[in-house]
Amino acid sequence: MRETKPTRKEDLRVRRTYELLSQALMSLLPEKSFEEITVTDICERAMIHRTTFYKHFKDKYQLLDFCVKGMISCFEKEDDMPRPGRDMKDYYMDLIRRALIYIADNRDLLLTGIFRAGNSSASPMFHRSICHLIETKLIEYEGLGYHHTIPLPVIAEYYTGALISAAVWWLENDTPVSIDDMVHYISLLINETGYVVKR
Repeated sequence: MRETKPTRKEDLRVRRTYELLSQALMSLLPEKSFEEITVTDICERAMIHRTTFYKHFKDKYQLLDFCVKGMISCFEKEDDMPRPGRDMKDYYMDLIRRALIYIADNRDLLLTGIFRAGNSSASPMFHRSICHLIETKLIEYEGLGYHHTIPLPVIAEYYTGALISAAVWWLENDTPVSIDDMVHYISLLINETGYVVKR
């Protein structure tokens, strides 16, 4: 039997379901830890039946992964990808600037939701997604002629940990320095590593 392609109406319904479930989980995270949130809580907040939830997601962890990737896509522009002639550092500084703007705009969700004490699932998942993004871009730049003197997973883990820690410090202290200054300081720190050379 040939599988039929979803109609536009069906596709819009699925997208709306994903949006409602994502919004429900994000609204619950500041109220209680991820571990305390149940699928029933999410469905009740989204006003969606549990059978509909399980039609699209295996469990709340898969939904959280979907939400985190959606958050990251908010500050990664498709038209600003690594490309020949564009300096790798310039790309990352632009990405970090957009990330800081997003972080500042979503301060409460991140501090009381993703990075709140006791959230043993949400924060590591955010970390893994950021790390994967960085490593993917490093691989793309190697294809453009850059050579890294340190293994890419090590670089990605190092910068993920450093950037997340700096961002949490920045939020917890009520953004004591401007976004421009944060980008400048991170740029100076990157200059000190010297792990990449152009072929």
